[in-house]
Amino acid sequence: MTYLQDLETNLKALPKAEIKDAMLYYEQYFYEGHLSDGQAVAEFGTPKNLARRLVADYYMDEARDIPEENQKSPLGLAKIITLALLASPILIPVAITVVALIFAIVVTFAALAFSLVVTLGAFGFAAVLGVIGGIFILTQSLLGGLFYISAGIAVIGGLILLWPAVTAMVKGLKQGVFVMIRWIGKKTIGRKGLQHDA
Repeated sequence: MTYLQDLETNLKALPKAEIKDAMLYYEQYFYEGHLSDGQAVAEFGTPKNLARRLVADYYMDEARDIPEENQKSPLGLAKIITLALLASPILIPVAITVVALIFAIVVTFAALAFSLVVTLGAFGFAAVLGVIGGIFILTQSLLGGLFYISAGIAVIGGLILLWPAVTAMVKGLKQGVFVMIRWIGKKTIGRKGLQHDA
């Protein structure tokens, strides 16, 4: 397999149009520079490492709208950044730091989302217990039982009304994690040096 064929194989994380553009660029660069596969490895590194840098470069472009399916998992973007950093042995200490930072961000997001869900779950559980307790109290005190039942129903109604806002908040947190990971990748990988002037 030639350098360019191997490069194309390793660019599968990019959209087809981007793969086509990248391959046109490098085919022209190789043709005009009369590069052999060995010279290409000396100039760009292995095809796999170059592909990792190109994929990371694509996803780090702040002006680019990332397709919705690629925004579903911030961890996918974190993997792309880490692989791009590992493509250069000099950047391995940076990669370790970036992985630790991304891990901290993801754990923080997970903790926030979990605490939000647990808090709402606790309110929901307390509301259900209030309704059940109110039913049992009805036999002893009509007003007391009605109070607990109505309070429980009010809390359940409030939770139902809050649910869309909570869902939007969790999605916002997830998007925030995606943006932070993208920013970290932009600062650590950058956009310079990935393509050479022909």
